Amino acid sequence: MKKEKVKESLSQWQKGFYYRQREADTVMHRGIFYLLVFLVFAGLIQYGKEKYPEWKEAHSGIPDAVSSMSLNNDHHLKVVANSSRIEDKEGLAREIIHMCQDNSFHSIRFSTDINGYPSELHISVYLNRKEVEGGEPVFEIDFSTDDFSGEYDIKNDADKFRLYLDGEEIEFY
Repeated sequence: MKKEKVKESLSQWQKGFYYRQREADTVMHRGIFYLLVFLVFAGLIQYGKEKYPEWKEAHSGIPDAVSSMSLNNDHHLKVVANSSRIEDKEGLAREIIHMCQDNSFHSIRFSTDINGYPSELHISVYLNRKEVEGGEPVFEIDFSTDDFSGEYDIKNDADKFRLYLDGEEIEFY
């Protein structure tokens, strides 16, 4: 009888141990799962922190010049609109010309101390920086005079200039 009680007691202890062990394994697996979820979430936050400034600039809607080349006093610019689409091309063209006159691009400044302001502008406009590398411009702007002498500049003689958007003249004010 004593042997049977011992066997029964041992059997109950083993069953209890098995269930406690199984419960402990479940808790451990749950903890590992939560740890993995936390690490993935932390990784996503870190990735977002790194990419957010780039995304914010690319969607700010504030045009910026990314490339400039001048030949004599004619300037050729590549400008990004920093937008996913352009609703008002004429308005943006005027804004870009005003930014050139005010020398207010974030990335590039005209060197006006030696040659003064440009006498002619040729601008290719892209939606964002990635499109500059391999894409076609959304539109092109020319700001020039009928007089090719080069004596007028875009800042002080703006009334003598004409604004062209993709080869068609538009009103500049």
